[in-house]
Amino acid sequence: MASNNPTTLERQLLDWADKPATARYYRDGQIQQIEAALADSRRTTQLAIGAWMLGTWHLGSGEASVLRNDLLGWDDVRLGVAFQRTALLIRAKRVIKLTRQGSVPDLPVLQAANCCALGLSLDDGEGELLFEAFRTLPDACFGEHDAYPMFMRELLNIRAGERPVVTPRLGIYGDVLLSFHDDPSLLARRLAILLDHHLNSTQSKPDEPASFEEPGMMLFPAEVLAVRSVRLSLELRMPKVEHPLMFTNLVNSVPRGKWPVTPLLTQIQRELVRDSRKGSSR
Repeated sequence: MASNNPTTLERQLLDWADKPATARYYRDGQIQQIEAALADSRRTTQLAIGAWMLGTWHLGSGEASVLRNDLLGWDDVRLGVAFQRTALLIRAKRVIKLTRQGSVPDLPVLQAANCCALGLSLDDGEGELLFEAFRTLPDACFGEHDAYPMFMRELLNIRAGERPVVTPRLGIYGDVLLSFHDDPSLLARRLAILLDHHLNSTQSKPDEPASFEEPGMMLFPAEVLAVRSVRLSLELRMPKVEHPLMFTNLVNSVPRGKWPVTPLLTQIQRELVRDSRKGSSR
């Protein structure tokens, strides 16, 4: 059976979440790295990496729980988004690179696109700083295989009330942007095509990285749910998208209650605030 079959991907995710080695590396090992980095303000890079990887654990294991009908898994999913969002913001604050447009946050565009898509999908009330940092990245930050990250940037521009810039670099993602305000049935068909592409982008190829190979992204149609979020914010009807990825518990159940927090997440977020204040005083 092909690896991009949803049933096979679900089995892969459940197997990943169940392995003791996964918990040891993505959870226990990263908690140790984070605690060591919090004790030494010079280890900002290690802090961001540890927070991102711990977020990967929460996302993947939480989704596995939801797929098994344990809806408390949504708390882990949202914790995963929060850890990864905080990790990206720490990196964006501490590391700057130069482009022809000047200094910009050094955001890895694929990871940022996925985190923004997840944040929109799950109504992340703390996501605005990341949304804005990603939305304002110039074209020079995007590479040859970054059609999906560029799509997410333009989707955030639509959300912000701006016209999206659609170029041939966007490929099938550009078709979705062009039909965003047109016939909903056409938009639904084009979103289904995106999800076919999603399934075909869960394993890297020698000449092309995979956009959705992370455990928390393989089965979660975040790009379509992000479109739904933006359309609802603009009071536009969201058409029904007929695709296997739209018929799992990850779409047909919803998180409930406030976003969860943990003491460790709070400590990392305090480090982000402390570093931001230090930067503003320079």
